[in-house]
Amino acid sequence: MLSKFNNQVLSQGPDAVLPQNLSAEWLNVLQKMAEDFLDSSYDLDECKEPGDVADPVLTVCVLEILRSQPDVKSDIPDRDILEKVTIYSLSLIMETVHREVDIGLKPPTLENILSWDRIIKLKDSNPDFIQMLEQACIYRGSKTGWFHKIKGTVFPNH
Repeated sequence: MLSKFNNQVLSQGPDAVLPQNLSAEWLNVLQKMAEDFLDSSYDLDECKEPGDVADPVLTVCVLEILRSQPDVKSDIPDRDILEKVTIYSLSLIMETVHREVDIGLKPPTLENILSWDRIIKLKDSNPDFIQMLEQACIYRGSKTGWFHKIKGTVFPNH
């Protein structure tokens, strides 16, 4: 799978890993990885620090984005990488929801995809989403996973 991902996505440059540019197949694969990462790293009942290991494919995507940014240092602390993987994971899930239900999501750019500010801006149009993230300290433990939890909470009629 890694060689296929490299050939079909990574070899196309950093723009290719933006969620809106992923094929449905790759978005589904990465969205599942994002759910697994978030479910294993965060807990609904307890604000805790995430684990110290992120999915390698998600990490490669984040590093590809970071390498495209001229002002980013080459020696990024693991803690910062984990935060960026969390933001990227949320971005993948948001894109998956957006493809099923138009939520008026403005596509991220290479410059803003790894920024909390972009996600927090959703507060005006989707306050339940942000409230859920705040309450959950990035949720874990749902039997239905992140995608279904977010979709069901924010868009209950879809």
